[in-house]
This record gives sequence, structure tokens and C-alpha cells, in this order.
Amino acid sequence: MYFTSFFIFSWANWTFTQVNLQYQYRGNRYEGIKPKPISGYDIELISARVDYKEQVKQMPKQLRIKFYLKDSIDVHLIVRELDYKHYYWMDKVQPSKSWRHGFDNTFSWPTQDVIQQIAGLKMYDLAVVARLNRPEPSKVEEIAPVIYYHSHFPKIINGYLFTFKTNGDACLICSIYKDGETKALSTSIFRRQRGGRPFTIRWNSSNALESTYKLVIKGYFLENNNPIDQIVYFNHKPIIE
Repeated sequence: MYFTSFFIFSWANWTFTQVNLQYQYRGNRYEGIKPKPISGYDIELISARVDYKEQVKQMPKQLRIKFYLKDSIDVHLIVRELDYKHYYWMDKVQPSKSWRHGFDNTFSWPTQDVIQQIAGLKMYDLAVVARLNRPEPSKVEEIAPVIYYHSHFPKIINGYLFTFKTNGDACLICSIYKDGETKALSTSIFRRQRGGRPFTIRWNSSNALESTYKLVIKGYFLENNNPIDQIVYFNHKPIIE
């Protein structure tokens, strides 16, 4: 009898946890576990972050995001896993005040609701992207690179991390340009990038002036030679005010 009661209790507790973890509205955001997404994109930007990491011994109680906007504009913020294991997803965030010009664009959320209940999920397993004007990926993107942190943000931005996935094995050339110029400031070559696996383009911006820049990706799928094209525009403002 004791065993049966314990089994029923355990099953009920497991069922409650699973339902609670499902993707749903949580006051100022939608967050939870979603069914495995099916990507129909040749290439998809999944994360665009400032190259900055805090020390993390255990999952912080709060995760925070901060970013710069040149103008007041619609922002579509998505947080997901870099490499799918649990299918964590957060989007449709509702900031405490409207997105606006400058660096005073922040959002924070508690980890106890979902993240801390997912065994093995770490802070830097997550990808973050802030798309401007439109929520969906496109061949030409406008984004705001985010500062992803839990306690303290940096005073100066010295680099960026752009993470993508392709739908199949591909050869890619990725270059960063100052908008309006033709000479690449940085170029990365991926001769055989595995499909469905995240890869990151790291740009050291320590010598770059405040301006608009673009990341240009050109390449082809190794299976059929079909072309791959992607452009990502972003504003670089090195001093965080």
C-alpha cells in the first residue's frame, strides 16, 4: 500500500513538473519547453552577443540582458539553447518600460520558474538574439547585439559573438564590414560546417569606431552546391553609458 501511494505521488509530482515546464505565459514573457522546432531556413542566426562572460559557479537566480538601440524600435528578443537538448525557449518579452534610444534597454527574468528545473542546463548553454522590426529570421537581418550577464555588465565592448546554424553541411566565408565600405575588417572561413550544429563567428571590435557594421556570409551546401547568403546589420557603440 505504501509503495502504491508513493508511486502515485511521484507520478503526480512528475506530471505537475512537466506541465509547469511547458512553454507558457509567465507574466512578462513566454517561457518553457517547446516541441523541437523545425527550421526551414538555409542559415539561421540564433545568437548575437557581446563577447563578455561573468564567472558562474551555479545557475544565478536572475539572468539579465542589456542592449543599445540607435532609435526607438520594435525588438523581438529570443532566448534558446545553442545546441538543442531540452528545447528551452523564451520570447514575447514585455519590458518594464518601452525599448528606446541608448543603452537603457534591459530585461531580466528569474531562473527558478523553468531554467533551474532543467537538469544540466547552464547559463552559457543559452543563445540570445534581439531582432529589430521583425520576429522571424531573414536573409537580411537587423539586430542589436546583447550584453548577457547576471550581476555586472562591462564598461566597454571589445568584441562580438555571432552564432548560426545551417540546414546542411556547408562551406562558408564570413566577413565583417563597416557599412558602406568594401574592405573586410575580419574574415572567417568554415570549409566544412556540419549542418544543424552551431558555429560562432568571433569579431574583435576593440579598434572599431562607433558606426553601423554588417556581417556578410556567402557559401554553398556541399551536397548540391546551392548558394547560401546572409547579411546581418548591427550598430557598434563601444562605450556603455
